[in-house]
Amino acid sequence: MKIKGFIIFTLVFFFSIFFLNSVFAEEKMDSAGIIPKLPKTADDPELFNGHVYPFWGPPCQRYTYSVIYRDKEGRPPEYVKIYFNGQMIDMTKSNPEDNDYRKGVLYEYKYVPHKLGSNFYYFEASNGKGKARDSIIDSPDNGPVLFESAFDKNEIAVIDRATGQKILSFPTKNEWVGGVAISDDGNYLAAKTSKHIYFFDLTKSKEPLWQFACETCRIGDDVKGGVAISGDGTKIVAAIGENVILFDKSANKPVWKYQAGNAYNVAISKDGNYLAAATAGEESNVNSNLLIFWSKESSKPLWQYHALGNFHDVSLSDDGSFIAGATGCPDRKAYLFSKDSNTPLIQSDRLTRDSPVHRAKISANGVYFAVGSEADAGAVFLFSKEKKEPLWKFPTPNGSSVRALNFTPSGEYIGAATFSGNAYIFSKDSNQPIRSWKVNASLGGLDIADDGSFIAAGGTDNKVHLFEKDKDESKEVSFNEYVEEIDISGNGRYIAAGTGGSIYFFESFTKDEDKIFSCTTIIEPTPESEIRRNFWGEEKFPPEKIKQDRPLGAFFGAGFLVSLLTLIVYLGVIKFNLLQRPAEKQLKLNRKIIALFSALIVIFLALTTWAVIFNREQSPRLDKENRPATNGKYQQDQKSKCGNSLCEPDLGESQENCPKDCSGED
Repeated sequence: MKIKGFIIFTLVFFFSIFFLNSVFAEEKMDSAGIIPKLPKTADDPELFNGHVYPFWGPPCQRYTYSVIYRDKEGRPPEYVKIYFNGQMIDMTKSNPEDNDYRKGVLYEYKYVPHKLGSNFYYFEASNGKGKARDSIIDSPDNGPVLFESAFDKNEIAVIDRATGQKILSFPTKNEWVGGVAISDDGNYLAAKTSKHIYFFDLTKSKEPLWQFACETCRIGDDVKGGVAISGDGTKIVAAIGENVILFDKSANKPVWKYQAGNAYNVAISKDGNYLAAATAGEESNVNSNLLIFWSKESSKPLWQYHALGNFHDVSLSDDGSFIAGATGCPDRKAYLFSKDSNTPLIQSDRLTRDSPVHRAKISANGVYFAVGSEADAGAVFLFSKEKKEPLWKFPTPNGSSVRALNFTPSGEYIGAATFSGNAYIFSKDSNQPIRSWKVNASLGGLDIADDGSFIAAGGTDNKVHLFEKDKDESKEVSFNEYVEEIDISGNGRYIAAGTGGSIYFFESFTKDEDKIFSCTTIIEPTPESEIRRNFWGEEKFPPEKIKQDRPLGAFFGAGFLVSLLTLIVYLGVIKFNLLQRPAEKQLKLNRKIIALFSALIVIFLALTTWAVIFNREQSPRLDKENRPATNGKYQQDQKSKCGNSLCEPDLGESQENCPKDCSGED
């Protein structure tokens, strides 16, 4: 009876694992819902490199959805269609003369949106014997990201609090501003744009003292990079492209750089001795989704920590002893670390059902830290370093996203703003705001003065709003684009601001979402073929992302079933005398054989469980929680590039063989 019970238990457990896995795969839904999966056959064609180009932009621009159809036998498709907002639409060949289906043929669908809002899509094809899809796991992809503005009038600015006037206005044109950081005395400003790092001495000139260029960096993304400055303005850390770079204020030549992959933000301690970065990536890649921590002395990290989701933000206490972070899906947690270890001091429970924890800010002494979460569970949470449960939580009206949040150094006050246009000041002692304001815009940028006396907030109304804690008066400063980056100097006299669209990706925020645009003129983007030539040197497709099945899961599952069936057959042969031997020659139960197959069953069952649940395929969805990222690498893993303004002795560069990068003092 024990053996029979064991067999029944293992069968039930085995099949329940696969049922639970299908449930896990449906945890994250978008508004297009779950699409039933296609049955797989040996004759299925392939679809790959499905995407939309451009990935973002305004209405009345032409967008191209494309996918490559391939068949191992060279069979032409019966159809190639795009599922587009609930309809199946035929796609056409990019080149009508291309019939090399064995190699792959590009199909396209062109679309000009006349209003803002989401567009859900995936691709499907059939060769008459089997079918294939792309740009879908359980639910369709979403794109392009549409903005009312073309974001071609961006700006870095500094505002005098006393007058409410700009004392600096530096145009960055079509480059989005991904970070601004001003020194405590307001004398120095660092800013990061799509392709540049700028450093200003505000006491001398309205032009940058120096700049650092990244020509291969692209314009427009939600993984925006960032910049931070030490209290005295002497050290600057920036995340641009796939690198985190440390600068001294005296020159644009990096002190060091580190290939960290795409980053959401960076931080530096007030004394400039410690730095950190919050990176994006994939759950399955242990060298992405990182919080990375350095000393200023070396580009080699002191430690790094990998999470299941992207690290959306990072913040350091004044002396760098404590580090706060926040993660996106599927992790959705708040973290606190000590500089001495990558083992979290605090790792909260999941704070939302299905949305990222977007902001994390820490007090100067590291005793308190606050985080903000996104819709539909938008809230402000306050934590202490003593326990993993929040001290309090403030749910925002209608669960609106909190993508703008900051802390006073003393830890007494928290400033926060929502995508519904609410701005708040909280005391650490209560989850009820001590002051609140409402504007007719989504607010994506905010800072609070060090003494808590006022906040500066900016958003989709193209304005910076200055709200006083103890006064009813307020000021507004106008810009030409959405305001997303704000930093107040330590003395409270100046407000730095920058415009762009990164913080507003993948959010429904505009009051004009249902507005219909006439589109009398169609905007034609730069051809994608030209973009490919710029990046890969010739007109070809980017390297194909090979879709991996789950061979380990299939192998372990087969081993489990074979072992189980063999044991069942063995027991059946003996119990029912299936060989029809005389009684005196019947086989007897052999405990060693039973023990062997029982052990194999348990081992293969455990391995199958691991492969199915913990080795799940990562969704290639192009959304805010699935961005490609380059693995973090120390300098010796990189290739030297003489002429990139970086002296890289670890890669063989010297003053003799690369004088343009390595000056005599390096």
